[in-house]
Amino acid sequence: MLRKYYGSLVGLLVLLACGPTIRFNYDPGIDFKSLKTWAWVEQNEFREGGRGARRNQRLLTERPLMDKRIEVILEKELISMGYQKVSITEAQFLVRQYARYKQVPVETRTRMSSNYWGWGWGWPGPGIGGSISTTRRDTYEQGTIMIEIVDTKTNEPIWEAGAVNALSDVRDPDEADAQITRAIKGALAKLPR
Repeated sequence: MLRKYYGSLVGLLVLLACGPTIRFNYDPGIDFKSLKTWAWVEQNEFREGGRGARRNQRLLTERPLMDKRIEVILEKELISMGYQKVSITEAQFLVRQYARYKQVPVETRTRMSSNYWGWGWGWPGPGIGGSISTTRRDTYEQGTIMIEIVDTKTNEPIWEAGAVNALSDVRDPDEADAQITRAIKGALAKLPR
């Protein structure tokens, strides 16, 4: 029975072992070196009808403990990079983070039996060979950390990053802290400075 699930397990582990993939984008017209102060922005504080209000809302889920964990680690990393947290009225840029989750299909094929098929004559006489393969379809939950930086003057996003697979297959709080820290450090490394 273990052999039956071995291929699925190996495929899933290989996929998850790759760690988070960082995807980012930014406005090249912004002088990021001049930005020093920041504040948090809530999702409903984006301007009405703005990009934050309509982006992939169907993929958002409510997980307050994970959101709080991401917020604490992100704040710690921003402060360690030299950015100063201030009130929303004094901030040069606003930071918004959220987690997105979606189910991703995984298909694994396993070949069992011999490496040949067919019929014919051989020793000790005629025979038939064959091969059997099975296909297993599973899904896993892909968790992505999204970070957006918004210019306080224009209320427009100036930088965004997504750490894909950062929250996939998290089993306990210590593992979550390690995965989130690695993902946030990777994402913030892409922030122009």
